Order: sequence, then structure tokens, then C-alpha cells
Amino acid sequence: MAVEVLTVRAHHLVCLAHHAVHGDEHPTLPVLLKAVREDPWRRVRVVVGPDDICLPCPHWNGTLCTRKEGMEEKNRVKDARFLEVLGLSDGEERTVREVYDLVAERVTLDILEDICPTCCPAECADAVHRPWLENA
Repeated sequence: MAVEVLTVRAHHLVCLAHHAVHGDEHPTLPVLLKAVREDPWRRVRVVVGPDDICLPCPHWNGTLCTRKEGMEEKNRVKDARFLEVLGLSDGEERTVREVYDLVAERVTLDILEDICPTCCPAECADAVHRPWLENA
């Protein structure tokens, strides 16, 4: 039986690690976290744009994120910048493990402060460098 490829927008890779380590209230991150922990060798497609976290989210209106005015445009810029940092192309597929090895290797506090300055860059930098993937 074939396992469905997960689709994750590039900046959500960091959000997922943050959620795994620090926890937070989010309506859809826990479902994806469970899926990647159950099978870190599962394939993931890294994208600019909506993903498996966005589509079931109450802030997704079918076209864009409505959490805040202009959020979708900002998210797409963050996605593109993270893809560049990771050396991936939009839509590229790798295993979850391979993607998070790249995140741990290439995403630094300086990069997070540059790309996501208004979020929680120090907590995210901490999270991406911890072995959270196997820790349920």
C-alpha cells in the first residue's frame, strides 16, 4: 500500500519543529507532527504555498491565509527564502528525515531572525537543533 506524500510549505518545517519542542496552540500542526513522527522515512514535498497544515486550518479560506491581512503573501516570501536556505526547489520531494537533516544543518538563529523576526526565532533555532523527530 502506497503512503501519501505529505505536502509542507517551507516555513512550516520550522513551525513544526517549534511545536514539537515547545508546544503551542495550533489547530492543525499536531496532525502533521504525528504523521512525521510515525514515519520519518515518509516522503515530503516542500512547497511555496498552501500545504497539509493550511488546508484544514480555520484561517484558510480556500485561497489564502486570513489569520492577518497580507499573511499569505508574507508566508510565500518566507517559503521561498527557506527553500533557498535549504537548497531545495519548490515541489521537491525528500524523506522527512532528509529534510530535517537539512533544516538542522542550514537553519541558524541569524537566518531565523532575518526571515521570521516577529515570531520566536530563538525558540525555533533551539527546536531545529534538538532531536525532536523521534521523541513522541
